[in-house]
Amino acid sequence: MSAFEPQLDDADPWVRALARLQMGKIRVMFGQSGMDADAYLETALAEFQAIGERFGISFALTELADRIAIRGEYVRACELYEQAVVAVAEAGAPEEVIRMRARQALLYWMAGDRDGAAASIAEAERRAQRVTWPNALAELALAKVDLARWAGDAEQAREQIALATSLLGEEAERGNYRAVRHDLLSRVTTDLDEARGHCAAAFEAAAEVGLPLLIASVVVGLADLALRQGQPEQAARLIGAAAALRGLPDDEHPDVAHIEQETRNRLGDTRFAEAVLEGTRTELAELTQVTLAS
Repeated sequence: MSAFEPQLDDADPWVRALARLQMGKIRVMFGQSGMDADAYLETALAEFQAIGERFGISFALTELADRIAIRGEYVRACELYEQAVVAVAEAGAPEEVIRMRARQALLYWMAGDRDGAAASIAEAERRAQRVTWPNALAELALAKVDLARWAGDAEQAREQIALATSLLGEEAERGNYRAVRHDLLSRVTTDLDEARGHCAAAFEAAAEVGLPLLIASVVVGLADLALRQGQPEQAARLIGAAAALRGLPDDEHPDVAHIEQETRNRLGDTRFAEAVLEGTRTELAELTQVTLAS
């Protein structure tokens, strides 16, 4: 953040807006998710709007949308993505529209709007027919992974993981994608030994990258594994650890909501709350080791 702080008072309004956007984004990425992050993003959006800079507007809108989605405001997040699509289309970036529509589809699903999810993913697919950017097409495939597994179609999810990996080529070996790939594979296999192997690989890759949001996502996958291994208390601890990494709980996300509901059912509200608190106070390496050693 120190790289952008000197630019917050720059004479150029675009430089100021970009600095505020990056300050907010970095705070979110590293789990510093107090209201300062929102303020930076909101101010950046206002400044980009004042100068009419379409790509900056779309960037700020999607960052804000993802931010409020963590708080469970999925309908509002979908609305912000809609505005972002309009802005980025005016800037002439079709590959960004694919990414945004794919993300919007997931948000509609989380909001319980299956028709909206289907419409967004269909629009992303139509756009994808006219571009060849591998990263945009891979993001579309990864969105389809989540939609497929939430719908209970593990086979389709595995096919889309394979497609995304193929599209990315050498980039698929970067730490951030390895973490995502192994995390997703752990969730769509019924073999617990195989799932543990994928969870271990996902955590190793996420730790290598070092971004708290990525690590938090992988930790939710570990919580899912713990639950499947008959360890509800450990699953609750891992949910607590993931929330601490994000800086905010994400209880309405389909993966988190499922784990939380199952662990509450097995532990009761009091013990669940105690275990979640324990997870925020326990070293992550210890929590991970216990889960993977089972």
